[in-house]
Amino acid sequence: MAKKNESESTSGEQMDLIDVTPKELKRILPIAKEYRRVVKQRVKLTAKEVTLKGQILEEVKKAKLPRLDDGSVRFKCDGITISVTPRDELVKVKEADEDS
Repeated sequence: MAKKNESESTSGEQMDLIDVTPKELKRILPIAKEYRRVVKQRVKLTAKEVTLKGQILEEVKKAKLPRLDDGSVRFKCDGITISVTPRDELVKVKEADEDS
């Protein structure tokens, strides 16, 4: 039988975190706070992106546009290319000056 590590908590409770504050905290903390702000913003934008893609897909379906030989729908307007791929109804939108 393996010997139980004495430092393990037997009650299943979270052990206290060790308080180690680096000397560079004044430089690290603002970066960490900015990082968290950006992550929160990205999460909100991801939700908005999903909503907008769904709206594009809905409108493209309503338009009943002709499909290409591979089943996709693709068109350009005002420097924007919109394509809907049938395998997973992938929606892509890109501006004329963007690669791929």
